[in-house]
Amino acid sequence: MSDAPLVLIADDDASNGAYYDAALRREGFRTVLAHDGLEVMDLLDKHPVDALVLDLHMPRMDGLQTLLAIRASARVRTLPVIMLTGATDEIDRIRGLDTGADDYLAKPIGVGELGARVRAQIRQRRALASDLEREREGRRRLAGVLEDLRGGIPLLTLAAKLVERLPGALDVDGVAILHLGPGQVTAVATSGVLKRRFPGTRPVPLRLGRELAERAAAGPWLEADTGVVDRRARALDIAYVPFRLGPTSEPLGIVVYAQEPGSPAAPLAHRLPDLIDATDLIVVVLRPAVEEAETTDATIHRIRAVIAGHDFVIHLQPIVRLATGATVAVEALTRFIDEKSPESVFAEAATFGLGASLERAAIEAAIEAVASLPPEVALSVNVSADTVRTDHALREVLGRTDRQLILELTEHERIDDYEGVRAALSLLGPGVKLAIDDAGSGFASLRHIFALRPDYVKFDIEWVRGIDRDPVRRALVSGLVYFGNETGCELIAEGIETDAELAALRELGIQLGQGFLLGRPQPGQA
Repeated sequence: MSDAPLVLIADDDASNGAYYDAALRREGFRTVLAHDGLEVMDLLDKHPVDALVLDLHMPRMDGLQTLLAIRASARVRTLPVIMLTGATDEIDRIRGLDTGADDYLAKPIGVGELGARVRAQIRQRRALASDLEREREGRRRLAGVLEDLRGGIPLLTLAAKLVERLPGALDVDGVAILHLGPGQVTAVATSGVLKRRFPGTRPVPLRLGRELAERAAAGPWLEADTGVVDRRARALDIAYVPFRLGPTSEPLGIVVYAQEPGSPAAPLAHRLPDLIDATDLIVVVLRPAVEEAETTDATIHRIRAVIAGHDFVIHLQPIVRLATGATVAVEALTRFIDEKSPESVFAEAATFGLGASLERAAIEAAIEAVASLPPEVALSVNVSADTVRTDHALREVLGRTDRQLILELTEHERIDDYEGVRAALSLLGPGVKLAIDDAGSGFASLRHIFALRPDYVKFDIEWVRGIDRDPVRRALVSGLVYFGNETGCELIAEGIETDAELAALRELGIQLGQGFLLGRPQPGQA
């Protein structure tokens, strides 16, 4: 009997108490007796009571007062309480239930009914406790799954990790994460038995996607899939739980949970509230990646629109032979309509995999912008080493003009594969020359010059600024002049703004120059 449920009996009538005590003991319970509410509260502190049989009318502290005290106590507020009242005391019974009684019995009480009522309340409480413990264990397992999936993980990677881990944490046989996009529903990631129904990273069939998007607006739902969509698939029980990023926003996606018939876990219909709670936790983890993905999508869409709409203007700045003042080339400078910095726009495009596309679009526009210039004037365009090495469409674009072309590679860009760059340049033909831009100011210092042996070297404006009165700058440029004479490379001085700078550069033997003194950038004309 030591593990039998313990029932506390509270009745001020000793004969009634003895009767209830004997009846419950015969039913297999352990018992302890109290004569008023004060004794009840004292005994609850001393014993792990499983149920309370509580008389309504008692001295010192009656049944209603005792019930209020129990429901106000964090330790015993869920204790099952069966009230005992007179057969005609309907008002007392209503007051008892309103105060928090779980059940009531009218006197006189049958032995069998008393035992059955107590057993039912204890069974219900234990079931509730079991459910709560299961929920707590589920949350602990889910928290363990989500613990290392916060921050800095791309959405597709994060979704793939989630759908692989969630079945074990939630006792389901498959999970899918669906994205509700404009006019299309896409399976972002799928695991387990849902792989056939929602193949990962693919659009959901249009009709099914439309149905899912419509139903998502109404909230979670359950479905029995008997293979109507795919007759090769096994019958499944499926729960669909839509999620939003904000309480007033439209559903952004759906987390789908599936369970095979015969699973030892409780049916999904019984666990839908748990799955809704789990989805709320999952969305907390997904939110940063979703927001980042949305920002990325918006940025990519904006950059693609710039490329498609040619939302930029090509300005041309002359490159002049210092000895004669003749224009030998023009550099094409891209100016964006939204007035954003060209460096930031090209860097952003490269970050999102659109660098080569934007560079090609700018080169195409530059070729059109110099169409009216004399054919002997060369066109100098800026291009990244990565585009030269990997973009096979570049050669076709450069081939659209017979004009001499100069590709300017900046020293601010890291180059890890010089051999690949040299090989790609050799395929562009003799009509394309190479220049190293911003020499001496960038990532690799003069390494690009040594590795690529360019036709031109453009040294940075910082070397030119005040060169007429700075012996250190003059010495550095003199070294470049010697290098150029020895290798046949022509030097281009950028940023010439004063007559004194121009005179100093001529004296040092610089052949070519560029700067506001020699000509400001002007919009090109096709």
